[in-house]
Amino acid sequence: MVETDLFMILVAGYTNYHRKYPVYEEKFGDEKFAHTTNFKRFSIDEHLEELESLIPENREYLLVGYSMGGSNILELLGRKHLTNCRGAVLVGAAHVQDVHWFLNFMFLLPVPIMYLFTIILALLFPMNLIIAGFNLKKAIPASFEGIYMFFKHGARNMKKEYNQCLRKVGRNLSDIKEENKDIPLLIIRLEKDMMVKEEHYETVLTWFNKSKTRVLPPDIIHLTHRLDGLFIDIIEEESEFFGFD
Repeated sequence: MVETDLFMILVAGYTNYHRKYPVYEEKFGDEKFAHTTNFKRFSIDEHLEELESLIPENREYLLVGYSMGGSNILELLGRKHLTNCRGAVLVGAAHVQDVHWFLNFMFLLPVPIMYLFTIILALLFPMNLIIAGFNLKKAIPASFEGIYMFFKHGARNMKKEYNQCLRKVGRNLSDIKEENKDIPLLIIRLEKDMMVKEEHYETVLTWFNKSKTRVLPPDIIHLTHRLDGLFIDIIEEESEFFGFD
């Protein structure tokens, strides 16, 4: 980043309890960024409490939110005036996440049945591959990512965070605080995202006086941390937009 003293706060998406950020660490060093973990935090208030604990008192910073993490950033901007914030970056995020009916149904089930459903999805991989137009980048997450996440993080934890945060964050948010409207907003998004509706992106853009969108090719279904290097490049390319020297 051009501005040497700028601090980056990465706001993790859904279920990123033990996520590491090696690309950011290599690029900026441990002293230049911090990140939320979502560990043992399930409600919106618990997520925002962790986010606020990372905000430095006398240092400028940039907020970067992934998916649900971006929604939490907007929720915070709607509740509290943030000083020294040089910008917000939403990666595949708006104020709400577009929750699919099947996910709503599955997360209402008892935990053992949830595990059974993910196994069934894995067995249906050939069908998902056809539906995805033989695009492995779309078909593999649809078939296998759920079961991997369930066994890695625990379906019980995922169910709590889903119902207490992902389904609720931003639902009652109609605008951000007036004092935050001059914070520059950059949205990094897909042309078509499984989790975010076009209308929600458009709504968020109206809340900021200075906003910009970067659209990526739609060869995946949702933006994740796998593309951290690309996101860093985009943020650096937009340094003038954020007012860096």
